[in-house]
Amino acid sequence: MESSSWAYLPDTALIEIYCYLNDQERASMALVCRSWLRAFHAPCLWRHRSVELGGYRAVITGVRACSFAEQHGKYLRHLIVSCNHPSNHTSKVVQKNIESFLQKIQGCRLVTFDLERLELDRFWKFDNLREKVVESICRFFRSQSHIEEFDMSSAQCSLTNGCKLLESLGNSSGHVVKTLGIEDFFHTRLAIYQVKRFKQTISYFTALQDLSINYSCLSDDILNILNKNLAGKLTRILIKVLKPDPHFHRISGRTWKMLKSSCPDLTVEVWFESIGVSTDVIPILVPEMPLQDMHMWSGYDDDTDWNLSETITHLGIHYKKTLQSLSLELDNNQEYIDDVLVRMLSRCTCLHELTINAVLHVFTIEAICEMIQENKILLQVLHVTVCGLTDIEWAELSYLREKFTPMLKERHVDFKLQSDLMIDS
Repeated sequence: MESSSWAYLPDTALIEIYCYLNDQERASMALVCRSWLRAFHAPCLWRHRSVELGGYRAVITGVRACSFAEQHGKYLRHLIVSCNHPSNHTSKVVQKNIESFLQKIQGCRLVTFDLERLELDRFWKFDNLREKVVESICRFFRSQSHIEEFDMSSAQCSLTNGCKLLESLGNSSGHVVKTLGIEDFFHTRLAIYQVKRFKQTISYFTALQDLSINYSCLSDDILNILNKNLAGKLTRILIKVLKPDPHFHRISGRTWKMLKSSCPDLTVEVWFESIGVSTDVIPILVPEMPLQDMHMWSGYDDDTDWNLSETITHLGIHYKKTLQSLSLELDNNQEYIDDVLVRMLSRCTCLHELTINAVLHVFTIEAICEMIQENKILLQVLHVTVCGLTDIEWAELSYLREKFTPMLKERHVDFKLQSDLMIDS
């Protein structure tokens, strides 16, 4: 091979080729000649990695991950670690995988770190294994001081372990972390916002721009901490409100106003899951909150009086100049929302995306499409799933889809209109 012109391809060309190959193909290519082998070890080829340390083949995946860590771990900059489907039978293996893998890459200089679906409260039967996993991660965090993006959503940690992990990260990288994803980081039912240790921990992060967090972790005190430490920096907060989580405490409009004043570019995204009662939703959505995106899934409870109309009216009155994206999945068999929905759309002049799955009349869909046609609203995404239609109504819906699709396509509107009937597919 050394006598062939292929052996003298420049490293930039070789590296570009390597980028299109999987690990096995890269290894085969590296065996061709010394020049190609040298390019195989270029650090830029191993900056990004996604590894699996769990699953039903945890032993095999762990060996592969650790083998990679030994050869190329020091070059890592962006890492995603998955622990899918841990169970009582595999948790010991997964714990060993995590410990061994993180130990082997301590010499790297991570910029982004995602640890997906650890779910310590769900699958990990033995406390000692949980403690070992947490200690391994904390030890690794202490070796890292350049992490800018961190995501451990769905970790489901206990209060003590969760605070311990955030303290380790905050002490080492808190001054550079810009994105912090701790959605479902603690297990449900915990009123984290009351815990003094958590308030102290969140103050370690002084460079945050993007924060994903549960409502059970927020309060006036915590927003005041963000106001003090992140003035001019924080641009987005995603808040998840879960039914099992404590969500009846209130954050004052004054506190939101102060935070918005110190962070002028701040926008808020709120997700309600299995919460639809207006008396639960509206007190959280205070007018001073800079709400830009909202998703609400009401859950399934036919006996509940949702008063969804009040919630939708509230959005149209208080967020008509800020709301840009709205997603509603509603179990509204007992309540019609057609009129208030149309009024809300006419008021929210900045709304660009609407996704709705609910019981609606066909004439409501027609009214929305006509408002787009007449330039009364500026939707760029309209996804509608209409529930509870009769066969006649389904035929009318099909007619509307054929009628308005050409116009919406011409205006580059992402338009999807369907029913929940099997025949619609």
